[in-house]
Amino acid sequence: MKIENGELILEPDEITLRPNIFTSAGRNGTLHLLARQCVDCGDISFPPFRHCLKCESDKETVEKVLNNDATLLSYTIARQVMPGFNPNYILAKVRMEDDPTLVLVAQLTDIKPEDVAIGMELTMVPKIIKQLMNGQKVVSYCFRPKDPSKVSLGEGGQSE
Repeated sequence: MKIENGELILEPDEITLRPNIFTSAGRNGTLHLLARQCVDCGDISFPPFRHCLKCESDKETVEKVLNNDATLLSYTIARQVMPGFNPNYILAKVRMEDDPTLVLVAQLTDIKPEDVAIGMELTMVPKIIKQLMNGQKVVSYCFRPKDPSKVSLGEGGQSE
């Protein structure tokens, strides 16, 4: 996996966790998450849904490019894991800057467990989170500290 000109380039043995969750559209050629927003109530859904689950509008939602910024709400360190995952990764709930009600669950990456702090500012990065039994590697959205002094590459999550 690599990012060139804001586009995610996958190797033949790599897949994304969900199709069409990453985009470079609208944000200076950098990679972002792609959500959908209700035209009636404004609710943002991620993963993206074609129709609003909040107000149940019959109108189709529209694409919404998310800002990569988030705040850490809570976390746990996964010590016993399912096959394909490395132990001791940090699983977090993060509040997206785009909407205070939009909360995602994702791995924290590139951070030592002792440096994790509730309320810290994070930014989204794509990472390989696990390897399937058939050898395919799964690329998902993860979050790392926005503060460069807290970034410890290869710590706290899956890494290649």
